[in-house]
Amino acid sequence: MAAIRNDPTLLETVQRIERTSGGRLSIAACDLDYRRSFERHADRKCATASVIKLPILLHTLLMAERGALSLDERVTLEAGDAAPGSGVLKDLSPGVTMSLRDACVLMIVVSDNTATNLVLDRVGIDAVNKTMDELRCPNTRLFRKVFSSGPPINPANARYGLGVTTPRETLRLLRGLYQGRIGSPSLCAEALAILKRQHYRDGLPRFLPESWTFAGKGGAVDHVRNDVGIVCTPGGGAIAIAAFCSALPRSQWTPENPGLIALAEVGRAVARRFRPDEVEAESS
Repeated sequence: MAAIRNDPTLLETVQRIERTSGGRLSIAACDLDYRRSFERHADRKCATASVIKLPILLHTLLMAERGALSLDERVTLEAGDAAPGSGVLKDLSPGVTMSLRDACVLMIVVSDNTATNLVLDRVGIDAVNKTMDELRCPNTRLFRKVFSSGPPINPANARYGLGVTTPRETLRLLRGLYQGRIGSPSLCAEALAILKRQHYRDGLPRFLPESWTFAGKGGAVDHVRNDVGIVCTPGGGAIAIAAFCSALPRSQWTPENPGLIALAEVGRAVARRFRPDEVEAESS
């Protein structure tokens, strides 16, 4: 099949989804055998919310592979470490210890903010950003720890909150993971195994067939809902999607948030256009 870029039918569908959500969609997606791709505002800088935890994970795994740290190192939850928001560590008693690997798992699968900060205490914010430069993602930046009370970030970046990225750069990370090109193939396999354990599935995978797998990371803050990941079909197909929905008219912390519904509809629309035969087979 010849390569197809920016299918007009898919574009029309995405525009309708965007209008219904009341927000602003920025998307980059590709069939990972390069048959099809789709972009809409793929170079727009977007507030990451917890999607920035994917770059933190990749940096930490790379440092372990290079011998700069061990994923078996123990990290300890100290009094004052608890960060509000998502996660479970904030509800545990000080003194709990875990491996750095387990902190990374919590950071991804339940988006644990406290675990994220424990990981960052070990690896450092600037180091994460240097790794993003190395991976050709110069617009992907982590600005601070989660709910940090430290010095204010650069005013020019304040509107992005925790971090910033673009759909195109996030898609580059996802493609590199799938192709085994971020560090070693075994590192990529470990990262994907963690991402497949994701608990939050109200975004991109929400309306996909149950037999399809999803390895990804979402993010939410106020009027922003994001989801990025790799969808794999039983027939061996794979689709990478990075979708960011911003400027939502209201902050609604339920599964029916218009931004989450928009992301779910984007996932379904991309699947139908990129893998129509497999979608039809699942529904028959």
